[in-house]
Amino acid sequence: MGAARGSPARPRRLPLLSVLLLPLLGGTQTAIVFIKQPSSQDALQGRRALLRCEVEAPGPVHVYWLLDGAPVQDTERRFAQGSSLSFAAVDRLQDSGTFQCVARDDVTGEEARSANASFNIKWIEAGPVVLKHPASEAEIQPQTQVTLRCHIDGHPR
Repeated sequence: MGAARGSPARPRRLPLLSVLLLPLLGGTQTAIVFIKQPSSQDALQGRRALLRCEVEAPGPVHVYWLLDGAPVQDTERRFAQGSSLSFAAVDRLQDSGTFQCVARDDVTGEEARSANASFNIKWIEAGPVVLKHPASEAEIQPQTQVTLRCHIDGHPR
């Protein structure tokens, strides 16, 4: 229905709900979402491991990893494989700490961080074997009782 002649036309008002929903109905995703997040896991010293990370975003994103808050540099032993982090050989000294996957949209500057993940690295080290009794190898005769000692360390204890 038009305005009466001679009176100014009133602007058309949209209901408040329509104004709030219009940006959502456009069909564009506005956030980076983690489809797979890394999780803490057991790992064996020197063995392979993989921390998984998959993201979904409205545009291209750059995915990188942090270890205790510092960027992880690719090496032959530990490297990005797609958006996941692959370990050719877990190392109890170099891989102890908290890992986190970070996805960044370089156009918008939006950044999302995954849950923290760490390894429970299982390892064992054996020291030299030492003859305790008898005092020397020269004293060992057939049927002689022998006592040996060695130091073994590892995790879990």
